[in-house]
Amino acid sequence: MTNQITDADLKAALPDVESEQKLSGIVSEATIYRDKWGIPHITADNESDLFFAQGFATAQDRLFQMDYDRMRCLGRSAEYLGDIGLAQDKLMRCRSLEVVSKRDLEVSSNEVRTMISAYTRGVNAFIESDAPLPVEYKLIEIKPEKWEDWHCVLVYKVRNTAEGSFQAKLWLARLAQEIGPEGVARISTGSQPKALMTVPPGAEYSGPALNAIQELTEVVNATASLLETDGGSNGWAISGDRTVSGLPLVAGDSHRGLEVPNVYYQIHLKGPSCQILGYSIPGVPMAMHFAHNDYVGWGMTHGGADTQDLFVEQLRYSSGRVEYLYKGEWLEAANNIEKIYVRNGQSEEVTVIETRHGPIIAGSLDSGWGLAISDPGSGVGTEWLDAAYRAMRARSADELETAFATWTDRVNNYPYADVNGNFGYLFKGRVPSRSDVNGWGPVPGWSGDYEWDGFIPNSELPRSKNPDSGWVVTCNQRVVDHDYQHYLTHMYGTDYRARRVRDRIEQISRRKATVADMSAIHADTTSIPAITLSAAIAKLPQLDDLYLSAAQIVKDWDHDLREDSVAAAIYEASSREISKLLAIRAYGALSGGVTGVTVDAGAEDHLRRQLKPDFIRRLNDDSLSDAGYGFETEDLVEAGFKAGVDYLVTRYGAQMKKWRWGEMHQTDHIHPLSSSFPESAHKLNPPRVAAPGDSDVPFASGSPTTAEFSIKTGPINRYIHDPSNWSNGRWIVPLGSSGHPASPHFSDQQAMWANVETIPQLWDWGVISEDAESIQRLSTS
Repeated sequence: MTNQITDADLKAALPDVESEQKLSGIVSEATIYRDKWGIPHITADNESDLFFAQGFATAQDRLFQMDYDRMRCLGRSAEYLGDIGLAQDKLMRCRSLEVVSKRDLEVSSNEVRTMISAYTRGVNAFIESDAPLPVEYKLIEIKPEKWEDWHCVLVYKVRNTAEGSFQAKLWLARLAQEIGPEGVARISTGSQPKALMTVPPGAEYSGPALNAIQELTEVVNATASLLETDGGSNGWAISGDRTVSGLPLVAGDSHRGLEVPNVYYQIHLKGPSCQILGYSIPGVPMAMHFAHNDYVGWGMTHGGADTQDLFVEQLRYSSGRVEYLYKGEWLEAANNIEKIYVRNGQSEEVTVIETRHGPIIAGSLDSGWGLAISDPGSGVGTEWLDAAYRAMRARSADELETAFATWTDRVNNYPYADVNGNFGYLFKGRVPSRSDVNGWGPVPGWSGDYEWDGFIPNSELPRSKNPDSGWVVTCNQRVVDHDYQHYLTHMYGTDYRARRVRDRIEQISRRKATVADMSAIHADTTSIPAITLSAAIAKLPQLDDLYLSAAQIVKDWDHDLREDSVAAAIYEASSREISKLLAIRAYGALSGGVTGVTVDAGAEDHLRRQLKPDFIRRLNDDSLSDAGYGFETEDLVEAGFKAGVDYLVTRYGAQMKKWRWGEMHQTDHIHPLSSSFPESAHKLNPPRVAAPGDSDVPFASGSPTTAEFSIKTGPINRYIHDPSNWSNGRWIVPLGSSGHPASPHFSDQQAMWANVETIPQLWDWGVISEDAESIQRLSTS
């Protein structure tokens, strides 16, 4: 493609954020104060104008991002990206998220629908104004379509409903076909013994390792006909008994893929009856997560619950209709044919089929087999928007808990703290009640033996209020012990980050904790698995030359993954090579998802959550020294260590002082149009910055095994809320507030983010108005 953009084009696309705007759709007026980081602080004397102004300001900064997310969810991204978007579009068409979003809007309260309508009017007021459009529209030569109310629901789902547990199940099914149920059961042990749990705080997992041979055998039998067919976060709250102020603190960060612009958008809203500051999703009103109002603050991490099931369906075409088999009867399936338009390419048709279990996302009518996905948020409309709306208006921790009772998409962990001194943890979302067999992969849809039996009652979901531990920590680790009465998931994350956060809290609590101490926890880069692996490397016998020198550096290391650390570079290179060797031994022909050029998300997830932690555990336990993957653990460590050193020599030369972790480990933000318009990629992509850490430490900067250590995932926000004085709060994002590459706020927070610095959460309106970089009034035309 020959379309290119210039610096002049970038500057011409910047919106006017100062002149008064006379607009239709606003009732009275609103004022947008942008601070020196470009973050909007918005006031209005009625709620309608408040959310109108939020929609307008968000469109000024993030219109293309909102629009692109809308097109992704609708299965229309190929209209912007060309062939690159086609595979994603086919899946999204099958998911029918337009229908799902409209159902959610229909069951929302009048207050929520009124709020969304006001936000939509604000977005359209910007689109229909004389303001320049973002530069991306010059590249694709398309103008954005009018925003509709249900689009506000839709764009939230691109990173929530459209994500989930089904990818891991597909991977397990493929792996069971490749290496057999016994093989998968051996390397999928669930939580490690004595893993730190979320509830009760401080308790460790007391159950056995999983051994799901029978369950995986059922998966193999169910999927035999279908062979052709990231993230985590940190969150914690600390009792007022442990803080300088005497009131609790809540802090954390969310980990996702690094996007351009950043996933979350910092916002501060004040109306006549409510004030809230936090992170919003561009295209969605409110600040739903990582937020606080005048009374209570909360964070969020992914709950990790398995809420999506896959059902293998038998399909046929008979008497002019599409049918599927269920309990011996052939039932009619909803179906239609949709056309996907491709930029500069041939249009393609996709057949959308839906059974009682949900839409068919794999397989085909011609083959007679399909894979349906069941999701708690898809079959009927759910009131998750009302949950967020009520949380925004909550006046205490108890009201916050009540508000989240109707939360659906996805299941989340919520650490919280309020001005009354309460702190705690909530596990909220809609979790289906069914057999844990469903958790191992696709199950037969035709038998009726694997159906859902409603949902886990809200009153039985895990929670902890004001625990005696004096803290709660939620870092995607196991939530409850083995005797919890409901199945939640087989595939929790490791407890490495949780243990580091807990240990730092205990260290800090020897004195009284401050907001600055919370930032120190964010910055922690000491690796628990590195302690084990570096000890194993130090014990390797008969090393010589460069290998011996490298092993000595690792032996003397403090296990801190700092940017300037040579030992960290040696450890990470060795660890990656060990991962590849593990995958080759464990995954058979499917190991290419880890060792090949293109990453397989299911393979990476299993490696990170199951295979690699189990290997680290075996290094710590002499009775488990046989890794079971073809040779002894010592042999595997030696082979991986030597391959890692060889990699460093090839890339940087034999002078070990050049092997700095920060040289290898840098951010890799890629704009969604970069691949389609490579000539303009350098104008769209932000600068790269070095950062410490990896996916096992609180500063969770992750790199897929195939990514040459580039940071692809990481903390996409950080926050600290202080109920004793909300003005003490701090926050930061990678990149910045604006989505315009020419804006001074496109990436002005990036360097601070990499250095774990933060900026103030401005709460005092006197300070906001006095120090504002710009002030813009919106009024009726």
